[in-house]
Amino acid sequence: MSITKFAGAAALATLLSSPVHAHIVADPAEAKPGSYFRTALRVGHGCGAGKPTTAIRVTIPEGVANASAQPKPGWEITVETTKLAQPIDAGHGHKTDTVVSAINWRGGSLPNEQFDEFGLVLKLPDAPGQQLWLPVIQTCAGGETRWDQIPAAGQRAERPAALIRIAGDAPQASVKAGDIQVLQPFARATPAKVGGVFLTLKNAGGTADKLLKAASPVAETVELHTHIKDGDAMRMRAVDNIPVPAHGQTALEPGGYHVMLIGLKQALKEGTSFPLTLTFEKAGTVTLSVPVQKAGSSGMPTAGGHQHKH
Repeated sequence: MSITKFAGAAALATLLSSPVHAHIVADPAEAKPGSYFRTALRVGHGCGAGKPTTAIRVTIPEGVANASAQPKPGWEITVETTKLAQPIDAGHGHKTDTVVSAINWRGGSLPNEQFDEFGLVLKLPDAPGQQLWLPVIQTCAGGETRWDQIPAAGQRAERPAALIRIAGDAPQASVKAGDIQVLQPFARATPAKVGGVFLTLKNAGGTADKLLKAASPVAETVELHTHIKDGDAMRMRAVDNIPVPAHGQTALEPGGYHVMLIGLKQALKEGTSFPLTLTFEKAGTVTLSVPVQKAGSSGMPTAGGHQHKH
């Protein structure tokens, strides 16, 4: 690992109008795949007991081909690099086998009652839907705080790493198979071996139809399910089909009809998506992309899917 040093030479002039956050966060945090992304680590307070911040170290995640730091007056920057076994695309037609692994700002003093930003430009991977976690060590006079926890899907961390989300494919409001529109599909994030898909089926035709089956490569088995009342409890059971009335619609939603994913081959992580194929009795087959929302989500999905008719 090699280290390059240079002194800060330009002022950081942007002041934020939004409230100070307790955590160290990346702002902005939403990026385009494969882009050169300008962001900043927002430091809202010291490490406790009123101590000023004297150093910030951020670890650059794998997949970032290049990273550079914005100079700050009064702060010295050190850039740590690591050599890769195989060269990667560094952008503009260039390959590199050496990438930035960490950036440090040292020697300044950020009072506990003030906030500031530490700017970065990152060459991001072309990976729609990916989440990049940037662990940060905040050093203060007399101690340090590690913002390096990566929470499990649907969970919260006490001291989370800074997060950058790479945008997925552009959302569509719906996809179609014949007279059937598939509206607003989504799944809930889960680390378990089972999951559910929810959506709305709208029939624009004058003939009733049925959803006969569903399939997805992320699960060993995909079934159509509903909920029934058994005494005081609600229980799930498999059904042969889900009816869609003529000139009507059927909602697949939590507590009702839904698509059940059994034997998940991977955890469903918030911000990702996966393919789902639906087969209807009359409308035929359509494949869509299902975005994964946070655990416990009950609706208002933010992304649709791409249509591939068969």
